[in-house]
Amino acid sequence: MKIFKYILSAVLIIAGFSVKAQSDNTYPAYLDIGTNVKNYPKVEWIKGGPVTSFDPNKIYIIELWATWCVPCIQAMPHLNQLAEKFKDKDIVFIAQDVMEKGKDKGYVEKFVDQHPEMKNFNIGYSGGDGSDFDQHWIKAAGINSIPQTFIIQNNTIMWQTGPTKLNEKVLQLLVDGKFSIEAAEAANQTKN
Repeated sequence: MKIFKYILSAVLIIAGFSVKAQSDNTYPAYLDIGTNVKNYPKVEWIKGGPVTSFDPNKIYIIELWATWCVPCIQAMPHLNQLAEKFKDKDIVFIAQDVMEKGKDKGYVEKFVDQHPEMKNFNIGYSGGDGSDFDQHWIKAAGINSIPQTFIIQNNTIMWQTGPTKLNEKVLQLLVDGKFSIEAAEAANQTKN
């Protein structure tokens, strides 16, 4: 009889974990090219937004950056120009602040205010380790350095790259529905 109680207890505990795991399927466990994504992790919005889910009729350029990341900041004028040029093409540019150890939202807001080259973005703040974005995006994608750029189209991660690989030709491929990684790489081999 005691063994039956232990087995029953174990089954109930496992079932409880299984129900919790099934109910928390809002985000994929692993992010990679080809992964279907529906929901944007919870973040605080500094500018624009809120983006809570991905509209399959829009293209999303998500740029992961931080105030301490020099290459991230150096890429912002280029990305800002692309956002301006494609503002009428259903492309949503998100500058997602990540990996900010010891920097609160107010610090990042002040930083953004001092950088006009970020004017054409939605800007999200996620804090640092342990945030929803960190758990469901950074860790799920295996990211350990920034800048990182994600392109999402039709609720699918089309490409994970760096901001220097984005140009007008790549964005036009997306708008025209002709994007492939091979075509994007070829577009980077030729001058704009």
